[in-house]
Amino acid sequence: MTTCFEGVAMQPVFWAAASVSAVAAVVMVCMLKYQHFHGKRFYALTFIAMIWTLITVGAEASTPSFACQFEMAIVAWLGNALVPVAWCFFVFAYVHQAEWLSKKRVLAALVLVPVGCFVFAATNSMHQLVYTAETAILPGDRQITYIHGPGFFAITAVLYTFVAATFYALIKAFARARRSAWPLLTMLAVVTITPLSANAAYVIFGFTVFGLDPTAFMFTVGILAFTFMLLTNKTMDMASIGQSILFNTTSEPVILIDNNRRVTLMNSAAKRSGLCNLSKAEADALLAKIDTRSPRTTDASLTIEQRIYDPRIQEIESPLDPNGAILGWSITLVDITDRIVITRALEDALLRADEANRAKDEFISVVSHELRTPLTSLKGGLALALSGRLGEIDARIRSPLEIAQRNGMRLSRLVDNILLAQKIDVDALSLDALPVDLGTLLKESLEENKMFAAEQKIDLVMPKGDQTATITGDAFALRQIIDNLVSNAIKFSEQGSTVEGSLSIRNGHVRLSIKDSGRGIPDGMEGQVFGRFEQVKNGGQYATQGSGLGLHISQQLARQMAGKLFYDSVVGEGTTFHMEFATVAAQQPAVILSAADNTDDTPTPATTGDTPEAVQA
Repeated sequence: MTTCFEGVAMQPVFWAAASVSAVAAVVMVCMLKYQHFHGKRFYALTFIAMIWTLITVGAEASTPSFACQFEMAIVAWLGNALVPVAWCFFVFAYVHQAEWLSKKRVLAALVLVPVGCFVFAATNSMHQLVYTAETAILPGDRQITYIHGPGFFAITAVLYTFVAATFYALIKAFARARRSAWPLLTMLAVVTITPLSANAAYVIFGFTVFGLDPTAFMFTVGILAFTFMLLTNKTMDMASIGQSILFNTTSEPVILIDNNRRVTLMNSAAKRSGLCNLSKAEADALLAKIDTRSPRTTDASLTIEQRIYDPRIQEIESPLDPNGAILGWSITLVDITDRIVITRALEDALLRADEANRAKDEFISVVSHELRTPLTSLKGGLALALSGRLGEIDARIRSPLEIAQRNGMRLSRLVDNILLAQKIDVDALSLDALPVDLGTLLKESLEENKMFAAEQKIDLVMPKGDQTATITGDAFALRQIIDNLVSNAIKFSEQGSTVEGSLSIRNGHVRLSIKDSGRGIPDGMEGQVFGRFEQVKNGGQYATQGSGLGLHISQQLARQMAGKLFYDSVVGEGTTFHMEFATVAAQQPAVILSAADNTDDTPTPATTGDTPEAVQA
């Protein structure tokens, strides 16, 4: 082998083959480093086999001796056999992304087929099946004239099987591919058929290049041409295809305008929206509107074919001069037609709801105020009749009159609650902010509810000792909250049970608690407990009859006085409602007010003095 290469380096044919091989090697390295595609390893093997073949063929053409030429021809079989096999697997991987290429038999074929062909050719002296004994350098020629035996055609048949498989893969790809991919597939077919045609011309007609088999040279030209196409063609470039898909499948119209105010590109949505059918005057108006605004503003909408768009504009900078003149603009037109329609519909609905709510409030207010006058006369007349001042009343008449009086009082409280809830909801209720003793208010409320508790057979437990706790608030509103809590506790407690009131101070906050022994409130019922016109259902029925306004009003009043109203409850054991406020500073004079002393909505001071904040037992 060394002897054969001694004079090869001085021959121009060898240098030509070496130069082509060097170019192919550089192309291969660049492809492997910078390109990402399926079948890259098979593509690299094809390049290596092709370079191997070129080097050996060049060496064969550059040496004058028969022995060296024949030796190079034998060595060339490693590349000659590997090229069609690796190329076949590359086409299947690149075009079809075939999963079977990862199996072991594929790797075995890559090794066994080239090695088998080489071993068969290398042992030709033993069987004379690849090249016959007539193979020689004829007088007047510099290159060997090969006389092929049956073994040569057997090897060719094996290799042509892979070539046929390659054509099958390409035909199958043509059948399913889009027309945009046909040029790439055509190039693959040309690369495959060119060396095949050259080899057939060599075997049948004796066609040679530099007196040698032209197959390697023709395949080299084809594969280099395909490599150039692979570098420039974006058919299999995922990033390019993905950008194209994103651009054309986005639902928003997108147009690209250069700095000469010409539309250079638009996506499918822009074409569907009618932008491609704009007249020149409409296009100039659109571009003028864009040109008169800052590129990044979105304050002006555009109307195109009865659709309203909000343009989102982005400058496209020049890569060569980022701080210089821009290349143009990318304009995304966001369709806001439906949003505007929905917004207007919501505004109209809110306006109608507000008008309906105002009309409802006015109706309730008018009805409630109109009810107050006859209710006052009704209650006064019933009270006068039951007092006996109009004469003795028969027992049969007194009973229905007492029922009418109780229902009149109940109706009066309902009207008062409705009016009060209305005032709270519209922030029309004005409350005082004066020092108030909660201990006094609690005792008064429990004392006045003793009769009601006795009727329900409930025991009221009074706070032990003289408890005082001064807060800032409205005495009448606070007394109303406490009365609601006490009356509710009585109504929701079982006969023979107790209702207990207590007062405690901790960390500068006073807590008034009313504990009952009722059925308790299930978890997650806060919305119904404090809801407007709502009551908690128990066993499918309301526990008591009422308007469902008491606790709602109480919570709103507590909030308006910077306090909070909440509860703890265990089903089957009872509920404790808590009202919590911040205490007044110790050095501030305390004013103890009693709601029982007032008959109107304005509380008046009863006593003034220094009242300690701490609980005194």
